[in-house]
Amino acid sequence: MIPLREQEYIKEKFARELVGPVRIDYFTQRASPLYVPGREECAYCDDVRQMLEELDALSDKIKLTAHEFAEAREAASRLRVDKIPGIVIRGPANRAIKFYGIPSGHEFPGLIDDIVDASRGKVDLAQDTVRRLKRLKQDVAIQVLVTPTCPHCPVVARAAHKMALESTHIQAEVVEISEFPRLAQRYQVRGVPTTVLNEQTLVVGAMDERMLLEQVMKVAEGAGLPPPSGQAGPTTPAPETPQQQQPPGGGRLILP
Repeated sequence: MIPLREQEYIKEKFARELVGPVRIDYFTQRASPLYVPGREECAYCDDVRQMLEELDALSDKIKLTAHEFAEAREAASRLRVDKIPGIVIRGPANRAIKFYGIPSGHEFPGLIDDIVDASRGKVDLAQDTVRRLKRLKQDVAIQVLVTPTCPHCPVVARAAHKMALESTHIQAEVVEISEFPRLAQRYQVRGVPTTVLNEQTLVVGAMDERMLLEQVMKVAEGAGLPPPSGQAGPTTPAPETPQQQQPPGGGRLILP
């Protein structure tokens, strides 16, 4: 899945930068030879599993555990996993960050950096961001809807995951939206990145750390009142077809 030359680069990066152990819980679904009414097949579960197994083999600090979603309801409930393929990354601080779908294309470098950040237990957020996150009293759930071909998405995705690693009041997940058409329809996604906060505020377009923080604080300070949604920075059109036969982005992995 990951070319050998790129595996060598990642192995060296992990050797230099991983500090503590990282747990990766992967929720998947076996393919069924039979048609089961109401069951949706997971198009990329095998691809994601292979990718994670290759990453697991690159460092003894990474521990991968694969769960059959239908047989691991307790673990899924505990980690608040509700979609497959689902990736949960936790470091020594036990603060979970999540990715749903296949992290290919522009999202692959972010996965690598998420693993490093979780291992270190610290992130490179601005001092003002850290200070304001410490003042949070309300929980804020952030969903960043992305596609692998979107060059604007990784900035928002990384900022959300960093905030979740910094604050216990932030829960952050990144969703490869073309794999979840019902979710795309629910939020009427026309462009990515689209960021959903506490199921209240929907912001379309690129946001840097400062802009995302402002949205987080507005939601937290609103005490349950829905702030106005809006348009932020540039976007990439969301795909009209929900799933394709090949992994999004042509299976191409982009290294930092």
